[in-house]
Amino acid sequence: MKKVGKVFIFSFLVFHTCFSFGFIQNKNNSEWPYIINSDKSFDIASKCEMLVFVEIFNEYDIIPENSYAKILGVKNSYNISIERWKRETKKRILFNFKQLSKESLQDVIKVSSINSWEAISKVEIEKVIENDLRNWYKSTKLFYRNYIKEQLRLAALYPRITSEILQLSENEIQGYNFADKNFLLTFDDGPTKVNGNTDKLIEILDTHKLTGMFFVLGDNLEKRYKASSKSNLRTLYKNHKVYSHGKVHKSHQRYSSWSTSINYTNALINEVFDVRNENKFVYFRPPYGQRNRKVTHYLETKKTKLIFWNIDSRDWSSKLNAEQVATRQIKLMLLWRKGILLFHDIHRKAQKSVPIIHEYFKNNTINWLKSNEVTFE
Repeated sequence: MKKVGKVFIFSFLVFHTCFSFGFIQNKNNSEWPYIINSDKSFDIASKCEMLVFVEIFNEYDIIPENSYAKILGVKNSYNISIERWKRETKKRILFNFKQLSKESLQDVIKVSSINSWEAISKVEIEKVIENDLRNWYKSTKLFYRNYIKEQLRLAALYPRITSEILQLSENEIQGYNFADKNFLLTFDDGPTKVNGNTDKLIEILDTHKLTGMFFVLGDNLEKRYKASSKSNLRTLYKNHKVYSHGKVHKSHQRYSSWSTSINYTNALINEVFDVRNENKFVYFRPPYGQRNRKVTHYLETKKTKLIFWNIDSRDWSSKLNAEQVATRQIKLMLLWRKGILLFHDIHRKAQKSVPIIHEYFKNNTINWLKSNEVTFE
């Protein structure tokens, strides 16, 4: 057993080293090849994404705990957090399987039982998959190997470095508790200068009749305010909602001035958008998702929420172009079936990615939540 384990770990390390340095590349074959134009076709694609996710998840699940730090590239691995993430993930995936229609279970890849993780894990995809799905299957396995490793690494660092991976407080919203097929668009780090990327993105959203939550940095909002006016800002964001990302883009987990950062941006948003109750606290999204219990407790006393995400575009990465960002989000929407999408309006990619995603699902019954109608209790 020890010899087998060492061989397994070695092969895992070799694979991920190759992946990291680009020897194994996803040529965008990972997009589901069939048209999604009905509830049933959405469920079939969702089912197949989840089946591949489960297959790859199980590969990681058998890795010995003492090997995680090396495989994930961290100095110390918090295995308790990893196990917590794994438990929560299994529960969510199993719940999502139970949302599938009976008809969809019999198409493309047949699934006869969804009453347990073990039953789902018994599906032998490679033996039953049709030839026209082979490229999708191969690329999707690579996608989830990378994605699950990404998630496990966040868990391995938690709580030394907090993130969106796990809740620190019940006062936090990740998006997993939404109704099935409900999605919310969110954008961080703006606003940009007049007629910059924020303005261009909002114009595109308005054209497609989409709305977003914009988590602004106080420093950027102040610059834009001074360069224009309250009226112009209100007109810019009129179909959307503006919330706080703090004054500066620093981790609020160890930032000594975190309360000043939160209070400053909150007051500025209230002033610019004429919030009647000056003591009202808007929703807060900590930069990098990093916070501590003092931050969460403070916002609890202010009776407001911390808003995170569960579908991360990684649009900041130079390794992903706009089309790849869109493909990533589409796959994760099919996997998680609900949630909060994270983009950054300071970058250009969202201007192209969001319309691709919207077009992809245009004939399906997913629900794009209207940001000005969403409240978190």
